[in-house]
Amino acid sequence: MLFQTIANVFRIPELRSKILFTLGMLAVYRIGFWIPLPGVNQSALASYFETQVSTGSAAGRVSQYVAIFSGGSFGQSTIFGLGIMPYISASIIFQLLGSVVPRLQELQKEGEAGRKKINEWTRRATVVICLFQSYFWIRALSGGVLGGGGLILEGYDTFAWHMVGTITMTAGTVFLMWIGEQIDAFGIGNGISLLIMAGIIAQAQPP
Repeated sequence: MLFQTIANVFRIPELRSKILFTLGMLAVYRIGFWIPLPGVNQSALASYFETQVSTGSAAGRVSQYVAIFSGGSFGQSTIFGLGIMPYISASIIFQLLGSVVPRLQELQKEGEAGRKKINEWTRRATVVICLFQSYFWIRALSGGVLGGGGLILEGYDTFAWHMVGTITMTAGTVFLMWIGEQIDAFGIGNGISLLIMAGIIAQAQPP
């Protein structure tokens, strides 16, 4: 019965296209987690977080929470390392501000036009949040919060590399935000929610 239902779904051209498009976007999302951030000692970083998780430290718990709720993972420093959490944070901020800022309240009452304006501001806020979070992460690897010994490859720990890493991780999250919007427009379901779900499923798989 289940296979028959799936077969019937794929017989509808429009629905089949939406499903395949959604699966394709999710595949692109997961491919990004195989693209490491240049200059990071990935094996040393993975060992560090494995130790933190096994000992139940605060850093280990934070890494797990990030993986679950953002679809990203600090334990594997890739171009999508921040996941979609900055966008979620920006959305929450504007939702909260919408109850106290008159201008946002007016936009919310304007319907579709107001919603598009708020979404535009949310995207801009996402970029700002990404820049702060990614730079903090790069500095942490360099030696601040994590004590970063051996986490940055020799010759990479420079200001220029810090900027490149910050911009790269920011671009990765912006690209994920774009993927989510494309799924909303041309695929099936809520794009951001699907990205988070895909991240949770991937984290649940055995290494």
